[in-house]
Amino acid sequence: MLFKNITIDDKEIIEKYTKQNNYFLCDYCFTDIFMWRYRYSTKYCIKDGFLFLRVKSHESKNEMYLTPIGTGDLKKAVLSVIEYSRKKGNPFIMLSVPEKIKDKLDTIMPDTFNFEENPDNADYIYLAEDLINLKGKKFHSKRNFINRFKETYENRWEFEDITEENAEEVFRYQLKWYEENRSNTDDSLFSETSAIALALKNFKKLGLKGGLLRLDGKIISFTLASKSYDNMYTIHIEKAEHLINGAYQMINNEFAKRYFQDVEYVDREEDLGIEGLKKAKQSYRPVLMGVNYTASLKNR
Repeated sequence: MLFKNITIDDKEIIEKYTKQNNYFLCDYCFTDIFMWRYRYSTKYCIKDGFLFLRVKSHESKNEMYLTPIGTGDLKKAVLSVIEYSRKKGNPFIMLSVPEKIKDKLDTIMPDTFNFEENPDNADYIYLAEDLINLKGKKFHSKRNFINRFKETYENRWEFEDITEENAEEVFRYQLKWYEENRSNTDDSLFSETSAIALALKNFKKLGLKGGLLRLDGKIISFTLASKSYDNMYTIHIEKAEHLINGAYQMINNEFAKRYFQDVEYVDREEDLGIEGLKKAKQSYRPVLMGVNYTASLKNR
């Protein structure tokens, strides 16, 4: 197996495989794969009608693999990557196994894997119409935040599409946000800022959609998303000034009204076990969760 570095020119060939099935997992969205490829040293291989993705743990540096994606012999594909891992002297770990693939592997390769669910990495999936319309009692507080924002800042705010022309200004805002929120003991926000830089630099080639919110002419929030499947957008980034009440609710709703009219679902990705993020994502009432598992070989 020959694993190669991922470039923007690989978008078409990788999406040929990733778009075959919507597993409701952002790990199989090309934009995410591309944005985070340096953080996880992501490489890919095409073999026997399957896409193989290899990543490295940021903590342990062990090589691991995502579920092979293709329409051929799944058992043969999994066995080939197990053998490849064995020859490299690594314990075999398969990440982000979709629930339907877990069930299939249990059938075609019984008593082979231990599966561990990853609740912190489950994707939050919403109905697009819910994020657009915010109807009903369950979204009462969201509407209140939006209405208070509009009343407080009447004629002082505006929503604007992100384009190649204003992308540099958006990144300057991200650098400011990073400086205000970073920690000396955690480099995850630095990695995120690098990922955002890659996304903005390749904005058009990635097919990204973006929106920003201005208050008195200054950016106070922005978001980036891509149409990961015909019936779904995936939101990759959403940033706002947390001290400005309603900023997050406004960018979420204005962006939804602008871009989500022609899809059924919106994937807002995982909460990473961060309590505040979990609470925020649950408050928008997901209709389903993109459940996934980590697979390891049973000792025999």
